[in-house]
Amino acid sequence: MTLSEDQVTQLLNDGIVCIGCGARFQSTKRGVPGYLNEHKLRSYLSSLNSVDDPINLLCERCFKLKNYNQIEPVAFDSDHFQKILTSISDKKALVLYLVDLFDVGGSMINGLTRFIGNNPVVLVGNKFDILPKSVKKNKIANWLTKEAKNEGIKVLKTVVLSADKGDSGQYLLEEISDYIDEYEEIFVVGVTNVGKSTLINQIIKQISGRGSVITTSRFPGTTLDKIEIPLTEKTRVIDTPGIIHDSQMAHFIDSKDFKYLLPNKEVKARTLQLSKGQAVFLAGLGWIDFLNKSKISVTAYFENNIELHRGKIENAEKLFSSQAGRLLKPTVLKEYQELEKKEIKLKANQDFAISGLGWFTFHDSAPICFHLPKGLAFSVRQAEI
Repeated sequence: MTLSEDQVTQLLNDGIVCIGCGARFQSTKRGVPGYLNEHKLRSYLSSLNSVDDPINLLCERCFKLKNYNQIEPVAFDSDHFQKILTSISDKKALVLYLVDLFDVGGSMINGLTRFIGNNPVVLVGNKFDILPKSVKKNKIANWLTKEAKNEGIKVLKTVVLSADKGDSGQYLLEEISDYIDEYEEIFVVGVTNVGKSTLINQIIKQISGRGSVITTSRFPGTTLDKIEIPLTEKTRVIDTPGIIHDSQMAHFIDSKDFKYLLPNKEVKARTLQLSKGQAVFLAGLGWIDFLNKSKISVTAYFENNIELHRGKIENAEKLFSSQAGRLLKPTVLKEYQELEKKEIKLKANQDFAISGLGWFTFHDSAPICFHLPKGLAFSVRQAEI
């Protein structure tokens, strides 16, 4: 028995959501979250046997993203994301706070407690697999806990994992097993593209045996609304939209160049011995003048395809202006080609981290002068590795 037209209409009036991004379905405005052709939407719903059947349907945007790797921009007020997160502070909930181990500073949420109140936090460091194999989980977990503390966040526990690995869902559930029965809701929060939906898909796979349900991609802002998944009879996991940090490098380049920013395999450490008067170009994204008076050693951690060109400081500006987009590729979008120039000093065993791009670890003290797109975030921190 299939649904009648009246039952389909009632379902639409009650509101049903895309299983990929969480947006409510609608058929009136293409380019607005949840759009799907009315005929396709009604046809699918009418094929259901009961109004209580699960609705495993993707909106047009998620379908194209999942099957063709095409991203369509949607009209969405950024305040919408913050309102969803702020609602957590009114609940008794456990918060799984994901950060990207390749972009820790860029994936921290400023003022997180404004959104989550006094709810307890389990800090989850994702993408451990792209760090050099010599790095130990315990060391990274301890370092990450200290970084969170520096941001004013006290955590119950820190878990380090790789969300796209098959056992990550089981591993996380084991790590938080002591807390699951205490809370009816477990919220997963983080910035865009940190791997929240990937991790939740692994949890779904672990508890139900199903494959990927929530839409995931390399593009920022895939999840558009809350998505709730039953974990136990009492507890449900809730995926939330990522907070958008437009100070990450991903917002300064064309989407076709994302492969240069987001490693999907182990990053190879590159150690550079730099003499006096040398500059290092980060492909066509900017460059750094190393102002040391004697030879120093730095180690670079960037996506393996990002080329690091060396040159002389005195020729750097001319070379960059003539070769960005040619010899030096990829480069930033035209509207972001105004570079900020700033001089800072690094100490031994500190990182100079560029949001969404990578970092240099300094083995010797040295002043630098960076030339990077205006508005791009950076940080100086104790060495991660």
